[in-house]
Amino acid sequence: MNGFIFQLGDWTLEFPRKYRIVCDGTTAVVIDGDRTALVLLSLTENGRIRIERTYYAMTCEIDSRERKVIFQITDEIS
Repeated sequence: MNGFIFQLGDWTLEFPRKYRIVCDGTTAVVIDGDRTALVLLSLTENGRIRIERTYYAMTCEIDSRERKVIFQITDEIS
């Protein structure tokens, strides 16, 4: 993958390109170059990941065994 990887707790987040991420350790907001919030994620008290909101054109694949979430923009899937 030629994208961007970010670690949130025990979870690995993979994105198709570099984004700005604002994180306090348990909650992260992924922001694009236009300052649009693309994804809001958080960790529960027991370390599970919670995807609270995604931008309408963003999809994700979750691999719970590897604790990995792979995000894609729907325009890039075709």
